[in-house]
Amino acid sequence: MSRLIALSLALTLASVPAAPASAQTASDFSAVLGAWEMTLETPRGSMTQTLTFVADGDELTGSAMAPNGTIQLRNVSFEDGRVTFEVTRSFRNREITQSYSASIEGDRMTGTVSGPRGGPREFTAVRPTT
Repeated sequence: MSRLIALSLALTLASVPAAPASAQTASDFSAVLGAWEMTLETPRGSMTQTLTFVADGDELTGSAMAPNGTIQLRNVSFEDGRVTFEVTRSFRNREITQSYSASIEGDRMTGTVSGPRGGPREFTAVRPTT
């Protein structure tokens, strides 16, 4: 009986296809790629900036463009409709890293940002219309 169970288990495992270990590609990132107009409510009022996500081979990169300049996004990832990234800003002679996490549904992104100065705070972003 135990041989029959072992044989059955071996046949079952042999019939399951192996999942290839492959890196993500640009097509995997298509829902997040491009420009997004982001709005974040702060104690000093609304802050707007443009987030831009770009596929560089099997890696996702991006930038945030605000009135005071452009900053590169770090540790950008996108999986299961969710994008996460970090932004490091200079503030009063020190650096502050903020962590962003958002869900994407069509042309709308909703998420939160948190960092050492409080949070999480909610933000929204939409793809600009032309």
